[in-house]
Amino acid sequence: MGNGAQHRVISGRIDYLIDGHPDFPDRHWGVEHWRMSHHADGHRIMRAYCELNDGEPLIRDVITCVDADFHPHDVYARLVKNNRFCGSTWYTFSDTLAEYQGFTAEKGRTSDKVAITRAMRGFGTHNLGGDAWMAARYDLSKGPGIQTFKDNLLTSIDHRGATGPGFERTTTSSLQYFGVEKVEVPAGEFSCHHFAFVMTSNDHPPYDFWVTTDGDYLFIKGTVSAPYNWSFELMELNIERAG
Repeated sequence: MGNGAQHRVISGRIDYLIDGHPDFPDRHWGVEHWRMSHHADGHRIMRAYCELNDGEPLIRDVITCVDADFHPHDVYARLVKNNRFCGSTWYTFSDTLAEYQGFTAEKGRTSDKVAITRAMRGFGTHNLGGDAWMAARYDLSKGPGIQTFKDNLLTSIDHRGATGPGFERTTTSSLQYFGVEKVEVPAGEFSCHHFAFVMTSNDHPPYDFWVTTDGDYLFIKGTVSAPYNWSFELMELNIERAG
């Protein structure tokens, strides 16, 4: 590594947990390994490998780059379902346009473009680190409350993100902010912003999550209510390079 390196690198592991499910006596139904780099130009890149073992086994690989304001810059998403290729797609974003080129087992080669604005919430990629980064679009200067974002894009409308990847749109989606709380998980104790996704147009059950207050918006903990009864906890956190 040369002396010119000017980026930070942080990595971690999030376990997906469920209580009282006969198929998962140890509570573990999935895992997310992630690695984030923060570069001198303000861009952050999140690389996430996700395994979901409830229902049809799903492996999701996602690489997401956002700018200093957490507006999406480019994204790559790939799905393997039941040990078979499902699809892979590459996305690019400007201040006014989102476009993709992809290939899926269902549709073959695909492409699309959609007009956007920088006021969008972000881009939903279904990995937990991506969920946390969407919270960065909330204007914290206004304090606790609810802020609504319109015409938001996702790779998939499925709650597990198990279709596509393509473009799906939620007509409205809101973030509720509760304030700063101390949260303890196996990886340690963290000062966190407490958020929840509310009033989602795809009928997602209530979803609370806690992200770091250090400006990186790293996912620390989450809960999804019935009928899923999921919880998510950061199990490991590694500072690989301080920058």
